[in-house]
Amino acid sequence: MLTLAPLDPLRIDAAAALFAAEYARLRAAVPGLPARFADPAAAAGLLAGMAGRALVALDRDRVAGYIAWWQSTNFRRTGRRAAYVPEWGHATRPEGRADIYRALYRAASAQWAAAGNQVHAISLLAHDDVAREAWFWNGFGLLVVDAVRACLPLSPAAPTSLTIRRATDADAPALAALDAEHVAHYAAPPIFMAPAAADTPDDLRAYLAGPRNTIWLAHAGDEPAGFMRFRGTDFDAVAILESDAAAFCDGLYVRPDNRGRGAARAMLAAALDHYAALGLTALYTNFESFNPEAAAFWTRHFRPVCFSLMRTPEAP
Repeated sequence: MLTLAPLDPLRIDAAAALFAAEYARLRAAVPGLPARFADPAAAAGLLAGMAGRALVALDRDRVAGYIAWWQSTNFRRTGRRAAYVPEWGHATRPEGRADIYRALYRAASAQWAAAGNQVHAISLLAHDDVAREAWFWNGFGLLVVDAVRACLPLSPAAPTSLTIRRATDADAPALAALDAEHVAHYAAPPIFMAPAAADTPDDLRAYLAGPRNTIWLAHAGDEPAGFMRFRGTDFDAVAILESDAAAFCDGLYVRPDNRGRGAARAMLAAALDHYAALGLTALYTNFESFNPEAAAFWTRHFRPVCFSLMRTPEAP
């Protein structure tokens, strides 16, 4: 029978070993992933800072599973308080995993409710069908997908009648106009994301000045048709993807009247060639699963490595 207790320092190494084993299984399926979390010390170092926000499931005093979470007071810019479990913040032994996760969520969610959280969220390793099914049965639905591809050329090539080039500071005003349409797209049906402020020309010039940052433009004649941008450092991605050998796509938008002309694929091809020439080995991205244009494009060219799920309880 399982017992639940706060995760104490003496059990952190055993908990971290469970995650490292699960991450090793993901890396076997996606060999290009960084090696960092295959070492239990990586998760152990993070778990050491989670005092008061972590629980362990014990079976005869042996660690059967654990869960650890962060608190957010403005989850996804919605103003809602949330408990979020990162991908390294949970794992179980192979036997009885659904029951262990159910017990962990029962105990953790009681603490989350007492703390006034309006949203519960968790990131799962994408290969882990058992965990995904367990959290689905706990009432969670898919929210964000983190994905990866090697810096290899697209095959076949990416023909388009549009002109593809790397943006410069002089393009900042045109990029700002595109970004205003970009953020409006996220707030519209069927996506319904919380409204965000578009980048200004000064924001975009600062972005272009960042180490290894690039923005790629598609042009239809003299008119900008879309953009794709890549960050070379400080990724907005799950921790398992942190790497000096990768770049992260944090924005893609093509104007509706230019969709279907190969713009996104051609911009991705240009970025892949650019970053491969710099010696990088991978590109990462994340996208909302309920954004139909993004989900259709990224899943053709990238491989999911993390699924982030969310539940909004009907009562506190």
